[in-house]
Amino acid sequence: MQAKIETAADPDRLERRLPAEPPAGWQRTDAGGGIVEYRLPGDDGVCAAAKVTVRPDVVDSAAVRVERKKGCQTAGRSTYDDLEAAVDAVETTLRRALE
Repeated sequence: MQAKIETAADPDRLERRLPAEPPAGWQRTDAGGGIVEYRLPGDDGVCAAAKVTVRPDVVDSAAVRVERKKGCQTAGRSTYDDLEAAVDAVETTLRRALE
């Protein structure tokens, strides 16, 4: 099976559109290739209290994949067909986690 790379979001554009200054407490890390992680530090030092990883999705036909973790446990994964929907979902997730 061959990956459909043309369906993934442009990595540079994805990195630029995601919040550069996330809400208080969140830390952003850019891993390159469009992969951006937001971490909310935890008390135990092993796992973040929360983590959101955003990347161009070259596995499915979606443009962007967003993976969420709470502590060391997976808390879900979503795919988005367009960049704007993915950015909106990430911004909402980061805000709501602090409420």
